[in-house]
Amino acid sequence: MNNKALFTLYFVVMLDVAGQGILFPALTTLIINPTSHFLPEGTTASTRNFYYGLITGSFFFCWFLGATMIASYSDDVGRKIALVICLIGSALGYILTIIGIYLQSISLLVLGRIIAGFTAGSQSVSQAAIIDISTDENRTENLGRLVAALAAGLAFGPIVGGVFSDKTLWPELNVTVPVYIITACLLLNLILVLKYFKDVRETDGNFTFNIFSAFTELAAAAKTQAIRNISIVFFICVFSLTLFYIYSIVYLFRKFAFTTIENSAAMFVIGIGLAVGSRYLIKPLADRFTQDKIVSGSLLTMALFQGIFLLSGNEYIAVASMLPLLMAYGVAYTNCLSIFSDAVSEDKQGWVMGISISLFTFGGGVVSIAGEELMNIFLELPFLLSIIGMVIASALAVGLKILQPYKIPA
Repeated sequence: MNNKALFTLYFVVMLDVAGQGILFPALTTLIINPTSHFLPEGTTASTRNFYYGLITGSFFFCWFLGATMIASYSDDVGRKIALVICLIGSALGYILTIIGIYLQSISLLVLGRIIAGFTAGSQSVSQAAIIDISTDENRTENLGRLVAALAAGLAFGPIVGGVFSDKTLWPELNVTVPVYIITACLLLNLILVLKYFKDVRETDGNFTFNIFSAFTELAAAAKTQAIRNISIVFFICVFSLTLFYIYSIVYLFRKFAFTTIENSAAMFVIGIGLAVGSRYLIKPLADRFTQDKIVSGSLLTMALFQGIFLLSGNEYIAVASMLPLLMAYGVAYTNCLSIFSDAVSEDKQGWVMGISISLFTFGGGVVSIAGEELMNIFLELPFLLSIIGMVIASALAVGLKILQPYKIPA
């Protein structure tokens, strides 16, 4: 596959995550901040928390429902058509989000997130497409580059979201301008996919639509020991990290009165950390340790620096601690994807990448709805639970047999 096609795949993943980096700070400003005037004056903090959880949770749960279905669809029909569907759906979701912001409509914001969620399977499809063209020797490294593209999206999104919504730079700027930009980028990416990307594997063209395939596929995965063991570790890992990721900006807003652009800067640090970890630490660590030990050590490192984030009491130390935390997550996440990939045959790569994304998105949905209520109990509770989860996942990474490569039947 040529470099233009590879760039197209990395661009897909980057934009997939960049949109989240744009929307989370914007939603914090619109929904949580009482001075934004998006919600009626006098709206209670608990109602704001409910709306924030509803909007973000609807996206993650619909992502959960759609990810495995679209990934399996790409196994049967081809990666290209699946990517086209994802990009069109994402663009439509953002268009509805823009309209919802202008009309101050919670319903349209939720609808936009639902549509974007159902068609947000581009990450798993791109992962499978990268695996299609990789060898056993360079698979983990190539997945590391893909996670680096994901991290670039985490950095790109906050920059666009922070700069192009800052009225102090230009009075005409607002939170909808970055959404216009990400929508235009998605349409450009669609053109690139149509022009440069070609499937490299044959498909039979047969696919059965099942809206509940996420549940049936997870049930099937649970019956296979190799997938079940890594799934347990991976789910606790991403659930714990998502607790931190989604509510760190809410925490910084409430604890240190961070503005939209300051929260965007914090998310930029998150993106840089993920990029460095997934791009530059994978090979040096792989040369010295087995993947289960790498995952375990990375999770303990994440727990350590999240503790520093909470205990520092200083906004600069708190934001700085995000860098090594996400570097460690980039290492853990990439190695988990590689373990997933090694556990199945070549014709199941889309399916298993869909399983990984379904686990991630289901955790994100639960976190989105429950996290704000946890913060209402006391501000640090989501992060304490996240630390506990990381420690448990670290122990399970070495306690369970998560390294079980697929063997071709004799």
